Formats: sequence, structure tokens, C-alpha cells
Amino acid sequence: MKSHQIIFLSLICLAFTACALSGESNSTPQMSLYSAPVNGKDTLKIAYAGKDDYDYLMDTISVGDTVQFKFVLNAVSNNLVGFSLTRPNDTISTKIILPTESSLDGVFVKASSDYSAGKFIFIAKQNYAYFPFSYVAKAASTNSILRFYLQSDANFGTSSTGVNYVSFKLKTPIVAKK
Repeated sequence: MKSHQIIFLSLICLAFTACALSGESNSTPQMSLYSAPVNGKDTLKIAYAGKDDYDYLMDTISVGDTVQFKFVLNAVSNNLVGFSLTRPNDTISTKIILPTESSLDGVFVKASSDYSAGKFIFIAKQNYAYFPFSYVAKAASTNSILRFYLQSDANFGTSSTGVNYVSFKLKTPIVAKK
């Protein structure tokens, strides 16, 4: 019986010494969209499209509609570095309403960020953030796209097991109000 215990303990010791305990853990960051209600009522559907110029397609909205996006930004086991929210194709037909500047200053480095341009640099040692914003449709458009980009401090080196960023483009068709 003692030989079984010795073999079992030896295997456990071998397992623990085989682990890399350098203290580093790298994970690709994650962005999660928890809801996208329009005008505080109906929730819009968002479907994967996989197109060259956009990744996801949101239900059509009308001029005057306001969509409330609620994102959770998660670096998993790392720290968040930067986040950007841009409208690369169309800045005339839409408007982004951000949280108050004092709220943003509690999460982002004001001196390094450019809130109006959609560039946000995180305060050090943050691995999770909640980011709500409103998106207002001002004019009809078939080209309205939102681009989201999140970066963490993960370091995968030359390994191809992951990346330290995640990004996607969301197309938001806008029609004239009926």
C-alpha cells in the first residue's frame, strides 16, 4: 500500500514541477455587448456577416433613433491598455454620446486619451471595464459603420497562440423616418 502512495506522490510532484510557474498568463482580450436597446424599448438584433468591410450587421434603425450600447471590456488575466470607438466611413449621419467626462476620467488617462476622437487609454492595472454609450441616427445612410478595438498588455512573443487585441466593425443601416 505504501508503494502506491509513494508512486502517487511522485506523480503529483512531477506534475507540479512540469508546470511553468513564471507568473505570466496571457489571454486575448474580450469585448461583450450586453444589450442594444433602441429608444429605451426594443432590443436590436446583431448578426455575424463576415464581409470585407464589416464583421457584424445590426438591424436597421430610423433617423432620430438612439441605440444604447453596453459593452464589457475584459483583459481576462492581463491589463487593459487601450480602447477605440470610431466611425471610419460616416461621421455626418451619426453621433456618439459618451458617458460624462468625469466618469471617463475615472477609467482612462485623460492626458493620453482623445475622447472626442474615440481614443481611450486605460489607467494602469485595470483588467475589466464597463463602457456604455449612445449612438444617434441623424440622417439616412447605408454606409454607417462603428469600429471597435480593444488592446491588452498580453505578450505572446513569437508564439501564434493568440493576440493582445480584438477588433470588429458593426454596420448600422439607417433609413428615413416614416
